[in-house]
Amino acid sequence: MPAAPWPTPRSVRQATELHALLTTSGRLCYPPSAANLLNSLVNCLSPSEPLHLRYAFHLFDRMPPSTFLFDTALRACFRAGNSSGDPDRHFILFHRMRGAGIRPGAFTFHFLFKCCSSCAHALVCRMLHAACLRTMLPSAAPLVVNPLIHMYTELGLADDARRAFDEIPVKDAVAWTIMISGLAKMGQLYDARCLLAQAPVRNVISWTSLIAAYSRARRANEAVDCFKSMLSEGIAPDEVTMIGVLSACAQLKDLELGRSLHLFVREKGMLTNAKLVVALIDMYAKCGDIGHAREVFDAMGRGRRPQSWNAIIDGYCKHGHIDVARSLFDQMEVRDNITFNSMITGYIHSGQLKEALLLFMNMRRHGLRADNFTVVSLLSACASLGASPQGRALHACIEQRLVEADVYLGTTLLDMYMKCGRVNDAAIVFQRMGKRDVHAWTAMIAGFAFNGMGKDALEHFHQMRCDGFHPSSVTYIAILTACSHSSLLNECRLYFDEMRILYNLHPRIEHYGCMIDLLGRSGLLDEAMDLVKTMPMQPNAVIWGSILSACRIHKNIDLAQRAAENLLKLEPDMDAVYVQLYNIYIESRQWEDASKIRMLMEQRRIKKTAGYSSIAVAGQAHKFVASDKSHPRILEIIAMLEEISHRLKSAGYSPITSQITVDVDEEEKEQALLVHSEKLAIAFGLISLAPNLPVHIIKNLRVCEDCHSSIKLISRLWNREIIVRDRSRFHHFRDGACSCNDFW
Repeated sequence: MPAAPWPTPRSVRQATELHALLTTSGRLCYPPSAANLLNSLVNCLSPSEPLHLRYAFHLFDRMPPSTFLFDTALRACFRAGNSSGDPDRHFILFHRMRGAGIRPGAFTFHFLFKCCSSCAHALVCRMLHAACLRTMLPSAAPLVVNPLIHMYTELGLADDARRAFDEIPVKDAVAWTIMISGLAKMGQLYDARCLLAQAPVRNVISWTSLIAAYSRARRANEAVDCFKSMLSEGIAPDEVTMIGVLSACAQLKDLELGRSLHLFVREKGMLTNAKLVVALIDMYAKCGDIGHAREVFDAMGRGRRPQSWNAIIDGYCKHGHIDVARSLFDQMEVRDNITFNSMITGYIHSGQLKEALLLFMNMRRHGLRADNFTVVSLLSACASLGASPQGRALHACIEQRLVEADVYLGTTLLDMYMKCGRVNDAAIVFQRMGKRDVHAWTAMIAGFAFNGMGKDALEHFHQMRCDGFHPSSVTYIAILTACSHSSLLNECRLYFDEMRILYNLHPRIEHYGCMIDLLGRSGLLDEAMDLVKTMPMQPNAVIWGSILSACRIHKNIDLAQRAAENLLKLEPDMDAVYVQLYNIYIESRQWEDASKIRMLMEQRRIKKTAGYSSIAVAGQAHKFVASDKSHPRILEIIAMLEEISHRLKSAGYSPITSQITVDVDEEEKEQALLVHSEKLAIAFGLISLAPNLPVHIIKNLRVCEDCHSSIKLISRLWNREIIVRDRSRFHHFRDGACSCNDFW
């Protein structure tokens, strides 16, 4: 193309002025002038200005067609990227070019392949490749082949990329680098490493691609090995290399390596790179050295961009320094979704659900759309605390489309309701889910199981299969648990056999555990032990724990001793084993054996795990232990406990004092039972929650017999629904009855 007799435009505005000049002078019809104008305009295009692209194509449509003009239009498509609004425009241009009888050149396919790298179908790419082979001369290969390989690797077509690469007679360094980097990006790390070893020239880009890929794949040791090999070949790493190896170092939690990398970065003068500073802060925080992370942040990370702030805030949150993290959060000028996510997650992990929810609302006021990760974290926290009112508020946000709902979010939502004992709400969520998968069905079945609704679990399991879903191994754990918790022995046997016969799912130890637990609780201890002996794996502590619990129910002392011996071999410091065996001896009036167990606990310094109960009120978790007097409202709680005691006795209730094994009088035993942690939590719930709200308690151990009996009566006397979630199941107390039907 001949040189233009005017200055080349440097902006779209100058190009429009030149366009006007050419139009008024009549020189726009002169092909070289038109070509120079379009070429200059394309050089000034910005992806953020789609109007400029439309202007360029408007100009192109009014010019006489030529190979150069079509190539220039394709280059405009490439520069505009995904902002063009028409992802198929380059295909349309190529079709027009062929229809006009204009022969495509090397630059035509060069830009076509570049355009196809971001959005194209595999078949279309192969058709363009075939067209290129039919029309291109061998001398044009260097201009075409690298974009071709890059296109295939970007679209994940590894075999096509490798075939194109292997067909190149003489490969330059760029082709090797593109192929190695592409394989690494696609996760084919072994092939990428082998190809790197064959490359005649290895450069910083190919090594860096491999290091970053190993780091992304959580193969940190191999990433560090690559870095060392790179240094041994005398190749100097750049900032991108150091970011990849620092990420690997953070995964390894290798503080010594991290410090040496920091020293290397400082000596090479790389600390002006903002992303590298973030990687350093993240590395120190994950290696446990929050002090050095803060030093790096204070020295180089206090800018307007949120990335370095996010790294240090996340570090403080994960180290439990939530107040320091909040102080930094409040100092930030610009916050993004990651900032809020880190703080919200930090509050959740520190048990401050109320603060997490307030921050979630604050996030909306800042105009930031909550992502699913944030809402799932909050719903999970509500589930763990039994905070159904807060969970319902989050559900309202989902209904208002403040977050993009999907099957995973829906599953988490129904799981939250199930873990809060709100079975009806969970069922409504499940019914309204537009799309369900096997995980959603499994969550529903498991929820029914732990809420003691075995028949409902079985009905949903049947409906799941009718809808064409194949149950997974986890689904069968849920359905067997449902059978176990509802004493459905025949059904449990059926499903235990069926999973192997119908779905070729071999029972795992969890499946055996459900079956053995139900057999033991049903009094079939011999059959349970036969199953233990025929298991294809060694029984674990859960299996022997189920046997021990069954022995206590059915007073089988000999088998209890055997189960306890096996349990103590597996977990010698497990306090529950000693306590369980001690209680068995006490209930069987074997005082001497009970005394030996207590002495053994003292010799081995085994202390019984303190039982506690928690209740969430207004998003704040309140934790109680037996005889706890530390709560700010303890006087009100004690007054309510006295009222509970008086009304229970008036209703004819007698405390089960036989559970108190220490040698004290009856009155002291009754007082000890009255201040059990779950009764303290219920008393607090009765004085704190509105009469129409259920009292939801979470207990870390199993509910004792006296508490279970008294809570049934409290639910009737106060006309309140009381939900207790202990370590193994839910108890829904309504009108003097429990959902477990006392099978617990």
